[in-house]
Amino acid sequence: MRKMVCMGSLIALLLLAGCATKPKFLDPGWTPGRIAVLPFTNESVDVSVEKFARALMYRTLRNKKYDLVDLNEIDMRLNELGITEGGQLPTVTIVELREKIDADAFLYGDIIEAKRVLLGIYFEKKFKAAFRIVDAYSGNTVWEDERESSESRLVFNPDTVIETAADEVADDLVMKSLDSHPLIKHMEKVVQTSVRSIPKP
Repeated sequence: MRKMVCMGSLIALLLLAGCATKPKFLDPGWTPGRIAVLPFTNESVDVSVEKFARALMYRTLRNKKYDLVDLNEIDMRLNELGITEGGQLPTVTIVELREKIDADAFLYGDIIEAKRVLLGIYFEKKFKAAFRIVDAYSGNTVWEDERESSESRLVFNPDTVIETAADEVADDLVMKSLDSHPLIKHMEKVVQTSVRSIPKP
């Protein structure tokens, strides 16, 4: 009986989980003007995740009626500065960015962790990212936030293990054929939760 209680507690701990820090408003009086969503940096082993997360951030902000600079225009202007990925952004100043991109603020993103684990009966998905908005004129960070979304579970039924593994393979096929991503639900949760804390346009 005691073993069953302990196992039940372990499973409860492994179920859908999420954790977040509170967003920080470093300039409470700031109101958003035109925002440029810059390429995200990526600390994870998933080499494609930053593109999906950036696109999700752009779409979420657009749906909430924020004034945004088109992503293609941003990338074109950054290419003129020799910037092709988020990890190169520290090499340019806010003044240089403002001269190239017509924006009142720049939104930076950093993918801290993006992983999937499929190991026997153990399944885990996790996505963690940090975001910040920098005022284009003062160079000050006016808002920042860090969020994560994770899911993990133990599966003891052999049929369920096979079904879950098949779902993971299907996710990979969807990613390739429909331009989706296996962590899309967790990315959406992280991005949408963060955007809710940005001042309204």
